[in-house]
Amino acid sequence: MIHQKIAEAKLAKRKLFFKTLLIIILLSVFCVALILWASAPKNSFNNDETDQPMDIVDISSQETVSEDQETLRQQYLDAYAHFENTIKPELNKIDLPTWDKPLADRLNANESAAIKQFGEAKYAQANATLEALIKLAETTIADSQNQFESAMQTAQQAFDNNQYEQAKAAISKALMLDSSSNQASELAERIELLPEIAALVEQIEVAKVENNRQTELTLINQLLTLTPEREALKQRAQALQTTLNNQKFQSLISQSYAAIDDGRIEAAKSALSQARNIYSNRSELSDVNTAIQQYEKNQRIQSGLTIAAQAESKDNWQAVKTNLEQVVKENPNNKSATEKLAMANNILSLNKQIDDYLESPYRLSNNQLAAQARAAINAAAAYRNQSLSLTRKSRELETVLTAVNQTVPVEVRSDNQTFIQVRGVGNVGEVDSKVIQLKPGQYTFEGKRKGYKSKLVEVTIPYDVNRFSLTLVCDEPI
Repeated sequence: MIHQKIAEAKLAKRKLFFKTLLIIILLSVFCVALILWASAPKNSFNNDETDQPMDIVDISSQETVSEDQETLRQQYLDAYAHFENTIKPELNKIDLPTWDKPLADRLNANESAAIKQFGEAKYAQANATLEALIKLAETTIADSQNQFESAMQTAQQAFDNNQYEQAKAAISKALMLDSSSNQASELAERIELLPEIAALVEQIEVAKVENNRQTELTLINQLLTLTPEREALKQRAQALQTTLNNQKFQSLISQSYAAIDDGRIEAAKSALSQARNIYSNRSELSDVNTAIQQYEKNQRIQSGLTIAAQAESKDNWQAVKTNLEQVVKENPNNKSATEKLAMANNILSLNKQIDDYLESPYRLSNNQLAAQARAAINAAAAYRNQSLSLTRKSRELETVLTAVNQTVPVEVRSDNQTFIQVRGVGNVGEVDSKVIQLKPGQYTFEGKRKGYKSKLVEVTIPYDVNRFSLTLVCDEPI
């Protein structure tokens, strides 16, 4: 930036110089022309007229000199404005008395001399002094920038090598040469952290020797907060993090398997979850998850078998069926569970059949239904050791079946004038009292008598009585 400004100043100065030179040449030509014209012979002029051109020549010369002085004066003012506004601010960034005191004194002396000469109207001398001052200042600025860049490189290199004293000296020189540099100021602040950085570097080396990767990584991360540009440390941190992640991941996988073996399934799931937070797509996760699912499946199967066994001991075959269905669903190849489930279904089915027969026992007087009931009783006999309730019901059914197929003496009483019949069975006739034999069940007795309304009597002859009687008399006249 400063080199550009200096180049622009030089260009402006050259333009001003050539412009001034052109004006001086034109004025010189003009003066020579006036002198030649004044020295030419005159024919018809009197003495007064002869004197007049000489006066004109003198005036023109004075005007030329005056114009030259004004040009030089303006030239100085322009050059000094350039020095004051462009060059001097750059000089002020340099601590000249510290860097080169003789040079600083020389610059000050030249500036004072140029100002003094201008004040004495010695414009030509003032311009020459100012020109020399500007050249010296430009050279000074260029040299300081070169040395600044060199000092910055040295400071950065020393900083990278954790050399505090060398870095401190180099950055001090850089700030002396350019106090306005933000880059230098920032590097100076970071150099002041070098003692802390050096301590961390030493601790990192110790952790590395001791193969304490976690401590080394922690220290490197602390160091990177102070010097984030250190690529080698970043790469080392990444490598350490990868190694630690792998170690932690494998440790968690091992913990999961160990927990599964110990039956601590929640601990296994927790370790698996932590491992998944490290690497979400590793194949080991699927393997552990499968092992957990298999363990839980085995637990469900074992639990189902246990509950089913307990239910069987309590003769609760519906619970046996429910739990074994879940077991077979989890493991269709479990032969024992499959066979036991078939037994439970058979026992439950026989229970239902027998319950149906016992709820409507009189239907068993039907030969076909009686045969079916006997088949159910025979089938239930196979499970007398497995289900006491089924055995008890089958025995009850057997008793009922026998009872409903034996006749019961039924005494029919009347007035010896009412004709009695049993619908669907036969006639009793006109009797005073008569005993007939009927199987237990529902019957309809009908009485008829001439001149009287007929009567119907619905009766159920129980299967658990030894004798039954009824009275039927038609005694309501028509």
